[in-house]
Amino acid sequence: MFIRVDISSLPLGKRLAQDIYDFDGHLLISKGIVVQESHLQQLRQRGYEYVYIQEDEDEVNGNSLNQGIDYLTDKQLPKAFSASVESMRQMMDKVSSGHMIKPGEVDESIDIIYNDVIQTYNVIKHLQDLRNKDEYTLQHSVSVGVLSIKIGQSLGLDSDKLRNLGIAGLLHDIGKCMISLDIINKPGPLDDNEFKEIKKHPVYGYQIVNEIKLEDQNIPQAVLQHHEHQDGNGYPLGIRGDRINFFARIIAVADVFDALTSDRAYRPRMPLLQAADIIIKSSCGQLDPLASRRLLSYVLDITTGEKVILSTGEEATVILKNEVDPARPLVRIGDNFLDLKTNRDVFIKDFAR
Repeated sequence: MFIRVDISSLPLGKRLAQDIYDFDGHLLISKGIVVQESHLQQLRQRGYEYVYIQEDEDEVNGNSLNQGIDYLTDKQLPKAFSASVESMRQMMDKVSSGHMIKPGEVDESIDIIYNDVIQTYNVIKHLQDLRNKDEYTLQHSVSVGVLSIKIGQSLGLDSDKLRNLGIAGLLHDIGKCMISLDIINKPGPLDDNEFKEIKKHPVYGYQIVNEIKLEDQNIPQAVLQHHEHQDGNGYPLGIRGDRINFFARIIAVADVFDALTSDRAYRPRMPLLQAADIIIKSSCGQLDPLASRRLLSYVLDITTGEKVILSTGEEATVILKNEVDPARPLVRIGDNFLDLKTNRDVFIKDFAR
């Protein structure tokens, strides 16, 4: 048996069910090949939107290690995302009412979404579709957990570390449940006193997470340190460089990127590639250079081959990424090519829906 899978949701390690040819009729990838990252990149660069993959008998019978995972994650990931947001809501409400979170609740919160994140290549496209302004704090927590896992994947972390990194990402802002909602939901810039209060949330979060008694101490340390800067100008400890927890350095990149690409009451979300450009510029002092570069590579890879909306209102396909100036790739509009590197008055606004 075989199933059709969108390129943006194609899991690695599956076998192709059909030969794939380029537009000149030459064999590009043979039937039976196990899908690797290099294959995904070839397909995206050539504008393919979907392929057919083999479905093993064990998976059909429900006996695989991935039992219950729908490879057509356009349907599955939104369900997991919504369930994870609800799990975060319950944990935050519990802490706000003076109760402790149990380790099993934390395990459940990551288990809801972990497998779908691992097997979905373009998670960012899905995350942007699922957000709304009223649920920002909860959705941001889940999104940071998701993005942290994808950065960790690109760094080659093993499954245990990836899972714990995802937990730290989910919990990174849990200290905000100890801060007035008037400050959290303020539709504009914070004044000095409000900013002093919001800067306490990493310490509050550390105290909350430390009481859960999780085995991996990287998790509470990451919650405490996710606003530290490479140059020592962050908070609450003012530490720098390699003294900052490894998980915290990854989460900081995911945190800033998700904030930039989210709609807020006081500003619209920033275009994806423009935000990636800011991440790289922020790696000179604020953000970890390696984690920043891995996020940039991921964003450039998932954007290549995708349909996007330009500032002119036209729909285009990204043909060639630009690592020097990420927000300005080569795009194709119909049969014509447009190099955004030289056409500075046009920019990419969003993924096409």
